[in-house]
Amino acid sequence: MRQPQAPGPVPVPPFALMLRATVTPMVASVPVIVAVFWVTRASRGGLAALLGVSIAVVFFASGLYVMGKVTNANPISVLAGALAVYLGQVIFLGVVILTLSGVHWLDGTAFGLSVLAVALIWQVCQVAAFMRLRKPVYDQPADQPVDSAADRSHERTLS
Repeated sequence: MRQPQAPGPVPVPPFALMLRATVTPMVASVPVIVAVFWVTRASRGGLAALLGVSIAVVFFASGLYVMGKVTNANPISVLAGALAVYLGQVIFLGVVILTLSGVHWLDGTAFGLSVLAVALIWQVCQVAAFMRLRKPVYDQPADQPVDSAADRSHERTLS
């Protein structure tokens, strides 16, 4: 006879949790970053900061999103996927830097500092979210039939 077991916690993918934990602080910090550069560097600086924040958020969010899709594979595929995501991000960032390096309408200081601010905030929030994750260090036990007669004899010896 099998006894029903209480349902355990539903596993949530770690990359989805980290993405959710980093998006909230980004939504709160983007207006602050843009406002600071709008005030200190005029509208040109504010628009450059908005572009920098947008590119940085897309950059980091896309990496976590793709890694969330890759994690259901075997460990070697996850490692290969992580390296491919990293290479793709580096190529993307290189193309953006080369494309925007010669434009005169972009305030480079505001752009660079806003990307740096987003990178720091994003990484701190991502590490904090990862540290709060519950990561089992052992395999979960499989559902095994429970022998009720053995349980009752064990209960009698304890009484």
